[in-house]
Amino acid sequence: MTGVNNGDNGDNRQPGSPNKSPYEKSPHHVKHVFLGIGILAVLHCLLFLFPIGFFFISIAQLVYLLPAILVFRKKTGIVQGLLIGAGITFLVNAACFGLLVSGNLSL
Repeated sequence: MTGVNNGDNGDNRQPGSPNKSPYEKSPHHVKHVFLGIGILAVLHCLLFLFPIGFFFISIAQLVYLLPAILVFRKKTGIVQGLLIGAGITFLVNAACFGLLVSGNLSL
């Protein structure tokens, strides 16, 4: 209670101990996030098999994004990457739709 930090803050866990807090991120968390973004990019590329899907990408994305989230639900980094990729796709889709509706972009 003296305010001096003697290195004992009550956390007796050693690195790599089995009782790891669920809020601690793995050391490869950033790699998993980028892996999730990459997985979503590959899934977007599969839309080339069904080109009409590009016109309905918001609905088509739900068809493959929700199962991908369910498959990787235990790996939070990958799920975060999938959601970041979905958000970027949504924003690009909204911007292109806005350009199309405003008349600045024509098909």
